[in-house]
Amino acid sequence: MLDKHACKYYNTYMDAKDYSTLRLRKDTQRKLKVVAALRQESMLDTLDFLVAQEYERLQEKGGKRDVTRKKDQA
Repeated sequence: MLDKHACKYYNTYMDAKDYSTLRLRKDTQRKLKVVAALRQESMLDTLDFLVAQEYERLQEKGGKRDVTRKKDQA
């Protein structure tokens, strides 16, 4: 009963329409966890930062082409 109660409150902060499930390789997950710990933030915040940083880098590099239209390679 206690677990259900804790889970109910935990999930109220995770609004389903703002999140989706993402599969990571175990090695990538470990690296993300270490980077997040070193940055003293959540893994989600670290992932957001790293993706935004790479997106900006690609846009500056010559991202005149629309990279958002490219199909997912995975």
